[in-house]
Amino acid sequence: MDWSFLTPAGITFGFALLASLFHYHKYFKRDIAFTVVIYSLLVFCIVYFVSFENNIGLGIGLLGILSLIRLRSTPENPIDIAYVFYAISIGLLNASIENLNTVLVVNGILLFLITVFTSDLIYRKNAVKVTVTFDDVESENLGDTEALTKRIEAKFGVTPLKMKVKRVDYLKDSMTVEFTYHAVMR
Repeated sequence: MDWSFLTPAGITFGFALLASLFHYHKYFKRDIAFTVVIYSLLVFCIVYFVSFENNIGLGIGLLGILSLIRLRSTPENPIDIAYVFYAISIGLLNASIENLNTVLVVNGILLFLITVFTSDLIYRKNAVKVTVTFDDVESENLGDTEALTKRIEAKFGVTPLKMKVKRVDYLKDSMTVEFTYHAVMR
């Protein structure tokens, strides 16, 4: 057995799996969670086997080609991009760093940073955007923001920060309103 390959590959898999599980339990996106693990292992294998003759430039060039293929299709959330770059980073770093202690420290720091900055510990989400459909149109109060504010306060118990009438359907007698309000943090 070649422990010089299996050990960093196992470390790559372990840290990618931890990040993947954290991402899945927070955002419930199975495809991104799966991508984090697969990308990290693919990048690790490509860079490890291509750069075995100290030709790290060729390995990074192949890595660039792989990352461009993924980023041509835009993910829904920038946090998904951060997790994909995390997977690429640990695959690249684990294949190019030979000291196992350094690999563990770097992986631990990167995993800590991505989990802290994507959790609600530092950046709490205070404002919530909601789209609701009222099943009656008050055409006389359609342009009156004060009347609409009072209606939202009475119906939902929150004070809207911003609001916008998205759609009015006179046939169905309905009105779609999008508004933002401050969420109560626990």
